Amino acid sequence: MNYTFKECYTTQEQWINRVLNSSLFAKQSFNKYLIILMLIFPCVSQSTDFYVCDCEDGSAIACVIGDDNNDGSLANPFRSLTKANQTFNTVSAGDSVNFCKGGAWSTSSNLRWVNPMCQHDNRCLISDYTSLWAVGDEQKPLINFLNGVHGFNLSDSGNAEHEEGYTIENLDLRGSNDGAGVLIANDVDDVILNNLSISNFWFGVNLASSNDCNPNDPSCDGKNDRITLKESAVQFNDVQGWLGSSNDVEILNNYFSDNGSRSLFDHNIYISASSHEVTNGIVISGNELYRNTLDVDGMCSAVSLVVHGQHDTMVIKNNKIWEDEGTVLPGCWGIAIDNGHSEPEGFTNILIQGNNIINVGRVGIGVGACDNCVIENNIISNTQELATRAILAPDRSLGPGDLPLDNITVRNNSIYISNAQGGTGVTVGESGNNHIIVSNAIHYTGTSNSFNCLDVDLPTSNYLAIDNNICFTPSANNAEWANNFGNLSQWQQSSGFSNNSSELNPGYMDPTNNLFMAENQNAAIVNSGHALLSSLCDYQCRPRDANPDSGAYEWVSGNLIFTNGFE
Repeated sequence: MNYTFKECYTTQEQWINRVLNSSLFAKQSFNKYLIILMLIFPCVSQSTDFYVCDCEDGSAIACVIGDDNNDGSLANPFRSLTKANQTFNTVSAGDSVNFCKGGAWSTSSNLRWVNPMCQHDNRCLISDYTSLWAVGDEQKPLINFLNGVHGFNLSDSGNAEHEEGYTIENLDLRGSNDGAGVLIANDVDDVILNNLSISNFWFGVNLASSNDCNPNDPSCDGKNDRITLKESAVQFNDVQGWLGSSNDVEILNNYFSDNGSRSLFDHNIYISASSHEVTNGIVISGNELYRNTLDVDGMCSAVSLVVHGQHDTMVIKNNKIWEDEGTVLPGCWGIAIDNGHSEPEGFTNILIQGNNIINVGRVGIGVGACDNCVIENNIISNTQELATRAILAPDRSLGPGDLPLDNITVRNNSIYISNAQGGTGVTVGESGNNHIIVSNAIHYTGTSNSFNCLDVDLPTSNYLAIDNNICFTPSANNAEWANNFGNLSQWQQSSGFSNNSSELNPGYMDPTNNLFMAENQNAAIVNSGHALLSSLCDYQCRPRDANPDSGAYEWVSGNLIFTNGFE
């Protein structure tokens, strides 16, 4: 065992008295400020680090086995996963259990990792360490969970009792095509999952519901809030990469691939309904999603990132979602935030921003039952031979009790479609009011006259603004600017909208290689956006000027220096 020690007092009163009675306090007037600083930074209790090392199949050649009769110190580690579990479940807040890099374990026991002593501001840690025998090239600790058992099961059994404050990091978790890599249920808050490899389970991470609260636990609310998954790889899980939702979930900078097997029903990320309650504050940012729900022929057959239920103030930004050309079926989509259940559903204050969606198939971004959804600065390119809708609202008809589709804003998106099947750049219609479609840039290189730049089927009074859009269809002479309204001139005369829109070539640098900045300062997208309704910053978080550009990028001097986005 290793100890980290700082002087600690059991109550704030004891701490204050200790400072007030110190000789420093009596000697110097500036100590009043010292007291304030000391109170700002409260004491940290003694913490203990335990170490575990086993050398089953997959371990490093130099691996040295520990012993459960040891004291668990760095020099004398424990051995078994069972001992690690028993230790974790009884440690104090701030303590850690660490697995040796290059070590390997396996278990068929469904162990529960539950400790009521851990705290959100003094977490219990499960991590890795470098052994005394290490040579420097050891991999993450490898833990195999056999016969369908869960990986790290953070839920207690029976009635829910509140736990909080776990961090699990730097481990390689492998299942046997069953269970969850990490299962969080029965009122567990403040969990950080960092730098994990999670593969070959049913669910990579399953944020599940809770049983009724134990009536003797007043801190229980039956929710699993503030769960973070970051910097991790979630792959080859049979049903979902991520399943579940709660308040303040963060899914940040992860790699998801090859998750799901059931057409339409499985996803890399599935933010599901949460006990018929409205969640708040979910953020999905910086992730890469690839090879979603492949069938036996290796074809993507479902939405890669889907959201159902009732959610408020959600942000989905800066994600890359893509598939290989020629590997998608019609059910393969990029993002869908929509009504998919018989229960009433609705989404409020949703931001879909700065995502790069490549070759996902039928729909790039779809929303439904949404009030105040903003879809901005996304890059959507598709060369798959499917009729494509880059942005679709609604993406399915509303059901009984679903929230109406109101206040949809689609702005500054860069869209590139190349197929012989046609499709639509931006669709906003069917229901709702106060919709805005401005400053988008659309380039269709296909030959189908069934392509439409826009599909807006509501009375014009239902839209606040449709203007400053660019749409270029050079090889489809009879493509329509707006579905059933003819070309741009005919649409302008019929609607009174789009007087500042154009049919010019947007002037993307190289859309076939995903370069959507302007090729030069004379490109049509430069300074062509809506002066008041464009997004405030661009795809790279640069502020837009008084004459904003259409599309996702804002032209600035020197744009050509780093054409690969290195800046």
